Amino acid sequence: MSEGHSPSAWKLALSFTFALIVANVSGAQYVYPSFGTALAERFHWSALENSFVSTATFLGVSFSGPLCAKLVETFGTGNSLRIAACFGFTGFMLLAQTYEGILPHYFILCVFYLLLVGVGGATAYLVALDSQVHNFRAHRGLTMGMTSAAVSLCGLVFSQINDHFYKGDDDTYGFLIFMALVISVGQIAGSFTVRSFKHDHEAVTTSHRRPAASDDEETPLLVVPKDEEPNVSGWQFFTDPIGLSLFLALFVLLGVGYIYLAEIGQILASLPEEEGSTAQHLRNYNVSVYSFFNFASRIVFGTLSDSLKLRFGIQRIWFMFVACIVLAATLFYGVYYVNSPHDLLPCTMLVATTYGIGFGIGPAITSEFGVEVFARNW
Repeated sequence: MSEGHSPSAWKLALSFTFALIVANVSGAQYVYPSFGTALAERFHWSALENSFVSTATFLGVSFSGPLCAKLVETFGTGNSLRIAACFGFTGFMLLAQTYEGILPHYFILCVFYLLLVGVGGATAYLVALDSQVHNFRAHRGLTMGMTSAAVSLCGLVFSQINDHFYKGDDDTYGFLIFMALVISVGQIAGSFTVRSFKHDHEAVTTSHRRPAASDDEETPLLVVPKDEEPNVSGWQFFTDPIGLSLFLALFVLLGVGYIYLAEIGQILASLPEEEGSTAQHLRNYNVSVYSFFNFASRIVFGTLSDSLKLRFGIQRIWFMFVACIVLAATLFYGVYYVNSPHDLLPCTMLVATTYGIGFGIGPAITSEFGVEVFARNW
């Protein structure tokens, strides 16, 4: 999976760029609200059936972690991305044929198709993150925040494409085919360019002298020798206070954040209609707002966590704690004070921001338990 020599600048730049592209086409779970309502209306799913289908992609992303890590560690970067592309293409293509009436429309089959999409997206995203954590160890928060932000932009990009080029429910079939092609092409292109490099110059030892104060600003985040970096995984990860806190925070932030996004269509349907706005436009608008704040949060707080940890020694886990408090306050506001689609926008912004903090900082915290076991832990 890794190349054992110092890479040239252009190889690093190429790998970094395509890692962002791979991440951007691997966030299909953020696009579901743009076509999910059309599926539910065509197949007349019950509320329970619709809830299963709407969360299937996220479940595929969340619970395939061990499988994705095994794929990356066993088959390497390129082959893992090719496998991910096959999963994504197959899932969306089968879903499109189901929508068109060619295949049976049992909801459990749609759940399976979207699970495939989720597993493929999770594998590709993990490859992108794994390459960044190996290639830019001194700036993990920034580079991983950017990669994490790229996947969040998937919702913004594709919801706008859906809003402008696939306006009616009759266009849903074409949109699903479009998703299958774009995801597979993006991930296959990345399979030839995204690499994880092991930097020979990073295996350095520190001087026995105490560094002067003037050296502090030039000291990288991790200055311990490479062979002395921790490699904590498995049960040890969960028994560590930081590891357990990270797990609980992500459980809340990512779980609530995605359920909010997946059910945004149902939430809007329960509110009074706004004159001059169609249901599809309101859904796509909220998905776009969610994606933008999710994106911005990952970059801003990923960079901020790097800066505060380097300058003041503030642990990144505190960002997660504050995000959980903000999320709880936002949900309270939503329950008691939202009476129209316009009132819902602040909730969408804040839920997306806390969700972005989880994905923007979570990988950087995970990498502190060991670069070599990052894929397994994350």
